[in-house]
Amino acid sequence: MHRFVLIFVVFVLLSACRPIEISIETPPVKTQTAAAQASPTFTAIPTFTPLPTFTTTPAPKGMMELDFVAQLCNAQWLNGGQHLKACLDVNKNDVSGGYASVLDPATGGLPAGTPVLLTIPAWNGFSSLFLRYPPFKVQAGDRFQTTLRCANTNPCDVEFALEYYDSKNHYHDFMRWDYKLGDPEVHVDTDLTSLAGQTVDFTLVLRLFHDLHDSQQDNGIWIAPRIFRPAQ
Repeated sequence: MHRFVLIFVVFVLLSACRPIEISIETPPVKTQTAAAQASPTFTAIPTFTPLPTFTTTPAPKGMMELDFVAQLCNAQWLNGGQHLKACLDVNKNDVSGGYASVLDPATGGLPAGTPVLLTIPAWNGFSSLFLRYPPFKVQAGDRFQTTLRCANTNPCDVEFALEYYDSKNHYHDFMRWDYKLGDPEVHVDTDLTSLAGQTVDFTLVLRLFHDLHDSQQDNGIWIAPRIFRPAQ
């Protein structure tokens, strides 16, 4: 009897020393399948034909203080939601965020040497293109000059604008011009004296006025955009 009791006690003690097995439930891992996206397709840099309203006038005396075409690759490129790499090769890179390029003036029947800037806004949802140029100190009498239009073989409904960042990096609306295919080109020659004494980052802007169904066709063209300082 004592032997049976001893065996029973040993069995109970051994049972108490067995490790407790705990079952831990691993939470399910959620997987997401990326939605299929069509690869963007790009059109070649467009050519444009001259409008009958375009005329050349004798150059006034003075100096070109800022050539927006020559300084294109020194500008910061943005589209309202993203910073872009300047001066990409449009044939090798995704430029759906918007892009800009220098055009050959001969394709538009313009005099040789005329600086021509093409701007195309983003077609990835942001619908704008901003070219922010290096700081420039404005003097009384400085003028912003350009001729605005689109490639007249494509649909186009856009807003051109000259805007700027001040020395505290605050953004300012400044001047805007609307353009729709079929309109006469817009000749701009406007006084910047209201900014005299300030150092600003001028920003060329192109915005869409319609749905993003094919914004690659909204080719905003700036002919000879510059800050001109007349001779005193």
